[in-house]
Amino acid sequence: MAELIVRLTPQELHAAVTLGKDTHAICGLQGLKPRDANGKEQSEIDGARAEYAVAKLFGLEPPSLNVGSDGGIDLWFGERSIDVKFTKTDSLIFDNVDSFKADIAVLVRNFGDDPSALGVVGCIGREAFAERSTLEDRKYGPKLCMKSEELLPPERLWREIKKLEFST
Repeated sequence: MAELIVRLTPQELHAAVTLGKDTHAICGLQGLKPRDANGKEQSEIDGARAEYAVAKLFGLEPPSLNVGSDGGIDLWFGERSIDVKFTKTDSLIFDNVDSFKADIAVLVRNFGDDPSALGVVGCIGREAFAERSTLEDRKYGPKLCMKSEELLPPERLWREIKKLEFST
């Protein structure tokens, strides 16, 4: 499966980095558990970059700062909710099925060393993930995982959403 490469403009990259830093700071002030178990700011920045890349690819509203929890939903594509997951591995990972809150998850990773370039790897619906994911022992305990090659190509998400949009 060929990932789709998205290049953020300097303005988009700046907004993503700022969002990641702000999210990290707010989590710290509220005593909330950060995205990364080690509490690293870079994890929040990477997540925000990934969200910006998916929003750009699909022409969606970019992510915004949430003072509280986003409830596991990062973006909206029509009436479908999206959880964007950034990975440094080759898998889409959730703690369990209940932590997959959105309708769809989209997996994103770095593309080379340029922080403005990201690869949108693939996507999967909640039900399909629940059926096809496997339990693996990971760094922070057992997690539900799905290899990137098992995901649907990102263009499939666009096509399915558009079919729903125009059939109603």
